[in-house]
Amino acid sequence: MHLPPTSTPVVIDSRLEPTTEHIEILEAFSDLPDVRRSAGKRHHMALCLALFTLAVTAGNRGFLAIGDWLACYRCDLIAIFNPPK
Repeated sequence: MHLPPTSTPVVIDSRLEPTTEHIEILEAFSDLPDVRRSAGKRHHMALCLALFTLAVTAGNRGFLAIGDWLACYRCDLIAIFNPPK
């Protein structure tokens, strides 16, 4: 799992602040058909695919590393994507 070094100060880019605009990575996956059974549809498929794509792009390989990355950035991801409850 690749996490940012803790000794480096974090600078927040104001262009990355959450907005009400559409997030393009979600739209990239929104037209894909959801073939999961209804019992397996706890979360929106486009959101799951977007989050998995971001985690892999950040250098994480495997389910455990992806899960750790999602847990580490949980609050930030919720603020950015604003998923339905």
